Amino acid sequence: MPGPEDGLRTVPMDGLTWVGVHPDARRQGMLTRMMRDHLHRVHDRGEAAVAGLHASEPAIYGRYGYGAASLDVKLVLSRGQELRVPDELAAAAETVDTHLVTLPTPEGAAALHEAHRACAATNVGAVTRPDAFAGSWFRDVPKARGSKEPRRLLLARRDGVPTGYAVLRRESRWEDETPRSAVDVAELGATDHASLLALVRRLVDLDLTTKVTLWGRSVDDPVLWWSGGPRSVGVRAIDSLWLRLVDLPRALTERGYAVSAPLDLVLEVVDDLCPWNAGRWRFAVDGSGTATCERAADGDEPDVVLPVAALGAAYAGGRTVAAQVPTLGVRELRAGAVGRLSRAMRADTEPVGAIGF
Repeated sequence: MPGPEDGLRTVPMDGLTWVGVHPDARRQGMLTRMMRDHLHRVHDRGEAAVAGLHASEPAIYGRYGYGAASLDVKLVLSRGQELRVPDELAAAAETVDTHLVTLPTPEGAAALHEAHRACAATNVGAVTRPDAFAGSWFRDVPKARGSKEPRRLLLARRDGVPTGYAVLRRESRWEDETPRSAVDVAELGATDHASLLALVRRLVDLDLTTKVTLWGRSVDDPVLWWSGGPRSVGVRAIDSLWLRLVDLPRALTERGYAVSAPLDLVLEVVDDLCPWNAGRWRFAVDGSGTATCERAADGDEPDVVLPVAALGAAYAGGRTVAAQVPTLGVRELRAGAVGRLSRAMRADTEPVGAIGF
């Protein structure tokens, strides 16, 4: 997440996956009961102040206080795609070594996890795999793989230190004796722009391929603009990580803020599922971007009224609070308060698309 003083800060998140209701039990409030139980247990455990998920159906989870906090931008590049970059960046990319290995091996999994952790720490919105999943995340089952090749890992290193990686798989296709193979890049991460450029240069230069699909990118991804912009690249964006504040004061103080002057607001939060979050909170940020959040004193009038989902949507620094006035019903009761809160929560760059879980 955005941190104080232009940095980033790692925040624990309780991830939820594969929620389902038996067909015979639908339309009876079962999902609401399950979600309430889940969020209450997250709160009681106290391990994380924020819960997250990927939504199979995006119309569902806003009802439970989740906000879509990032987008997964898919980019489709052509083989040999021209990448126009500043001369200094091109020269820096020449100092990065890249190496292709087979992923479903203990050595490949260990190298991936090391690179994954390094890259996630430098990208706002990135979700990091736990160590316990390092060896099993990309299991490769031949029956499921079909005609596609085993997954490969393209590593980037500078002076022997991991600075980037790409998890890819090629599928062989031929038409009229002409190669039409495709490269699908499930994950792409880099700690710096030079490493990202070195990786993408390799990906668009693989023999017998015609297109390269990159998943998990962001709206302002450098690759999009190196390639000439949206009209030169296939672009599609879908919702990625949905976030929900479970312990509101802790969640708001665990991340940092962008402020030019101290901020002091009273927020009235609406939260029916987690009632301990509901009510008025005095939210203050000092000049370094560090926040405090405490129950407002009796008689303190709210400056902003907002549903808890609006804070979840803005938590990763991408979607602004101001943009949610017409979409989630944020209300401003003191002139300028929404704008100040919105700018404080904004990150310098758009959050990247989070890995699936």
